[in-house]
Amino acid sequence: MNLSFQKLFYAIATVFALFAILVLAKPILIPLSIALLISFILFPLAKKFESWKIGKTLAAFLSIFSVILLITGTIYFFSTQIFNVAREFTHFQDKIILAFADITLYFNNHVSFVENLGKDELFNRMKDWITDSTGSLVRKTVNNTATFLAGLLATIIFTFLFLIYRDGLKQAFLAFSPEDKRPRVLKMFKSVQQVGQKYLFGMLLLTIVIGLANSFGLMIIGIDNPFLFGFLGAALAIIPYIGTTIGAIIPVIYAFVSYD
Repeated sequence: MNLSFQKLFYAIATVFALFAILVLAKPILIPLSIALLISFILFPLAKKFESWKIGKTLAAFLSIFSVILLITGTIYFFSTQIFNVAREFTHFQDKIILAFADITLYFNNHVSFVENLGKDELFNRMKDWITDSTGSLVRKTVNNTATFLAGLLATIIFTFLFLIYRDGLKQAFLAFSPEDKRPRVLKMFKSVQQVGQKYLFGMLLLTIVIGLANSFGLMIIGIDNPFLFGFLGAALAIIPYIGTTIGAIIPVIYAFVSYD
């Protein structure tokens, strides 16, 4: 096998060009891929609406609106607890800083990073640092929120278009495969759709079961806002290996900060 320098150059240049395209097109490709997955999952719901003599456009809109309504209802259900935690955080700030100061002093006393480091001095420095960094944190939060909302809007629009023009897209994808293999490709599309639906249903059921178990457990031991922390831990449990641990650490830290 002869490998010329020209072919090697073309291969490397192609790889770099693909990476550059993926990086530059990330704001479009990510919402597009998420919208494609969501449209696969919402397809049966849209078909159900269409079976009630509803047009494709309205059926697609109602399918997306149902999901948005479900998410909005969930956020509204936890909104009171979220506001309570946000209000309490201002009271917890000094306790959190003192806890970090104690931990830092403990390590410093055993390792001696800084000589003659006092607790009051460390507390004041941490508080000044948090105050100074608040402005930049707010700016980053605003920028990230704007980016997230733009991506969310693009995802909704792409999902709407996928549901409306699904027949044309299906024919376009099938056109890339040989005619004798098109039934297998169509079967693969249906399998992807079914797997996505079963995965989403399984994750939803898992979140509800773990969330209720966590919430009642936290309620029994007297933690404030048990449903918020319980379902937050359940949502984080979706992350493999470390999700359950992170979900448990959050109410533990809250308990240490809230109670003496």
